[in-house]
Amino acid sequence: MRRRLLQSLVPMVVALAIVAVIPLANFIATSTSRTLFLSRSNDADWFATMAESPLQTGDIANLRELAVRYHELYNTPVFVVDVDSRVIATSESGVNVKEDDIAAVLHSSLAGRLPPEPPALWPWRTGEMVVSRPVVNNGSVLGAAVLRVPTDKARDQVQSGLLLLLGGLLISIGAIIVGIVRPITRWVLRPLQDLDNATHQITRGALDTRVSTDGRAPELRRLGDSFNSMALSLHQARQREREFVADASHQLRTPLTSARIHIEGLSRLSPTARFALSDIDRLGRIVQRLSRLAGSDRPSADADGNEEPLDLAQAVKERLVGWKAVYSADDLELIIGEMVPGGVAPELEVDDILDVLLDNASKYGAPPVEVSVTRDGTEVVLSVRDHGLGLGSRDLKKVGERFWRSAHHREMPGTGLGLAIVRSEAARVGGRVVARPPIGGGLVIEVRVPLIDDYDA
Repeated sequence: MRRRLLQSLVPMVVALAIVAVIPLANFIATSTSRTLFLSRSNDADWFATMAESPLQTGDIANLRELAVRYHELYNTPVFVVDVDSRVIATSESGVNVKEDDIAAVLHSSLAGRLPPEPPALWPWRTGEMVVSRPVVNNGSVLGAAVLRVPTDKARDQVQSGLLLLLGGLLISIGAIIVGIVRPITRWVLRPLQDLDNATHQITRGALDTRVSTDGRAPELRRLGDSFNSMALSLHQARQREREFVADASHQLRTPLTSARIHIEGLSRLSPTARFALSDIDRLGRIVQRLSRLAGSDRPSADADGNEEPLDLAQAVKERLVGWKAVYSADDLELIIGEMVPGGVAPELEVDDILDVLLDNASKYGAPPVEVSVTRDGTEVVLSVRDHGLGLGSRDLKKVGERFWRSAHHREMPGTGLGLAIVRSEAARVGGRVVARPPIGGGLVIEVRVPLIDDYDA
């Protein structure tokens, strides 16, 4: 943003500097031109005085000699004309009084008027400066003295002055940009940079971050106050969330312990009781995780870092013991397919994932339901297949989206969050969820997670 602001301010500074310099450049050219014009006008006046007597008497030899000397000394041709514009004395031959520049000034001089000041001398223009003065005696115009003044040196002076002015312009622009524009840009953008930094801090979990509003413009002060209010609301919401989680985990711990004690006594009698006992253990682990989350915004880096890899096939087989009883009670066939050992991240919630997939297969699919664990390159694949109607190609792309449900199943109970949770759990360990139609119909949901190479089955 600073670059864009500079890109908009610098052209403005340059334009203003150019606008300020144009009058100075015009002054340099006009001043140099006027100085040369006034100097040569004095000489023309002297020649007009010296030509008054020769024009009356006709003795022009001495006048011609003066013109030649002046030409040699100042490199400026001189000629004198009578009232009829005839050249009577000149320092060089070939004078054409009908040239536009000469004719214009002669017309004014022979009319008894002083010719106007010539235009400013600019380096890119060429030509001579023609200076003329009338020869007057007792109010009568006898002729005119004309100087054809070279302007090369004067134009070089103007060019040198313009180059110095240009150099000063560039230095001034650079000084203004470095000394004024950049500091102003930093001053203007500093509140926005503070807001940007504070926003990044909040996204990293530092919800106690605030921005200073002292010395800011009213608009930026209001923006800062709004940001601080938002950050405070987020902080308070997070605090309330953590307090709720802490209270909930504390309140759940005691009844879960009591339920486990009672169910342990029944686990020897029924596989369903053992399945319920495993659910109680899983709830206990969930409560432990809630307690850790309530104590910190960020999970501890080494909380699970020393745990051994989880054998996905073994974890699935243990969970399927209870699910076989559930399927049998509902007269559904559950087939346990290939179970290839494969180490995965220990934090993968296999029970949660398998519960969602088998529950969906029993509600939305058709038996038999097949479960298998295989390896595919660097991935371990948990597959659950049913033999129901399956999904169309468009619906397959939406599997795992929150609250999405197939058009065939919208009348059935459900929230559309199950597969979204599965996808989130897989993504947490670097995995993914793939839905595809198998040969023979139905639907296959694959949970693909990275294989831990050093796992020893």
